[in-house]
Amino acid sequence: MNGLRFRKTAEFDEEVYAVHPEDYRPLLEALKAEGYDYPRSLSGVDMGYGLRVVVHLYGIESGRKATVYTDLPYDAPELESVTDLWPGLEWFEREAYDLFGIRFKGHPDLRRILLEEDWTIHPLLKRYDTGGYPLPDWQPAPWPEPAPWEEPEAAGEGGEA
Repeated sequence: MNGLRFRKTAEFDEEVYAVHPEDYRPLLEALKAEGYDYPRSLSGVDMGYGLRVVVHLYGIESGRKATVYTDLPYDAPELESVTDLWPGLEWFEREAYDLFGIRFKGHPDLRRILLEEDWTIHPLLKRYDTGGYPLPDWQPAPWPEPAPWEEPEAAGEGGEA
């Protein structure tokens, strides 16, 4: 996993990876090769400053667990699809697209899964109220410093974790 921009921590019995969006797919490919063969879930989250994609993985033989997440700016919420690695994530990626507007490049059938095709919004974005109407004074929060995939001491140095 040399050359990939990510931060790895341990939370209880799970490895947690915060990864740069460009290294999202390469990291997941590496984890698949390490034996993480069962994707438990993929979710979208509106963090207030941007969108987050969270993938929970499990290694059936090893019993190991991993969580991988990456943050995307509101104006470019796009990642490489990983449905060719784990076909069971196809529906999860569609749900993240439908509810948050996260586009997965290379997805075999990226279309709405819960809402009608003619919807023009993605209703779980914080910029909308519960009725789907834009909040008039909503502004995104500042991007966190350091970026989620950087080590706190590496912030501003441009180094890899």
